[in-house]
Amino acid sequence: MTLKPERSSALDALVEEILGRAHKAGRKELAAWRKPQRELRELARLDYVRVMRRTVDYHTLRAIIRETRKIWPEFNREVFRPKSLNQLAAISSDLRIHLQATPYRGPEGMALRGFYMDKAPKVLKHPLIYLNTAHDRGAVSMTFMHEMGHHVTAKATGRASDGVHYFFDAAHRSHLGEPLELAADVIASLAAYPEPIARRIFAMPWDWGLVARADQLPDKAFAQIRKHVRELTGFDFGASLPTGQTLNYLTGMIHYAKLRWALLAEYEL
Repeated sequence: MTLKPERSSALDALVEEILGRAHKAGRKELAAWRKPQRELRELARLDYVRVMRRTVDYHTLRAIIRETRKIWPEFNREVFRPKSLNQLAAISSDLRIHLQATPYRGPEGMALRGFYMDKAPKVLKHPLIYLNTAHDRGAVSMTFMHEMGHHVTAKATGRASDGVHYFFDAAHRSHLGEPLELAADVIASLAAYPEPIARRIFAMPWDWGLVARADQLPDKAFAQIRKHVRELTGFDFGASLPTGQTLNYLTGMIHYAKLRWALLAEYEL
């Protein structure tokens, strides 16, 4: 099904309005994005199992996964590989989601990855996803899955999302205390590390004690994670990007990998 474009001008105006508010909405995240080392150090040593227990309800999480499988039956069984913009547009159209994918040149620049907004009666009849295509293809696909996480969470819980959900590159630490954002990250994490791959990377004998934990990534696991990301996206944290952006991408890799580790260790997902 293809969405009718009769309100494209109104939609474009809405996107511009939302992007215009991003600088104020993400002030703390923008400050963190400019100094990525702190977030990287914090997330590297944090126990993600404890985070999961206090932030995401297990039964709600299972309902969100069931909702996601209505779209992708092989979700958490097969990896979600990076898609072209045409492929993402086709997925969005089938789900009656407005997709806007353009490079963002505002004051936040590369800090902004995208946003999700549920339908607004006066302007939107369907949800809206915006993707900042200034990022590389792998990062754009990961952002799409995060925003789809908001969509399936709203479907599974029967509650519309509250306002606009901005996704900033340095917001992973703040997501850990926000159930809706962490649930969206869970969907992205499961898409990148389906269960067969997660069990190969994270299922080491010392993981399975009386108390599950997911804190310091061992060197062997880190090497496997980096190899998986390189094979999936072609990105290898080399010298082709500015140092700050590379560190922010690295922080994202650590965040999603440790989140996936916690899901396996705590819930055997």
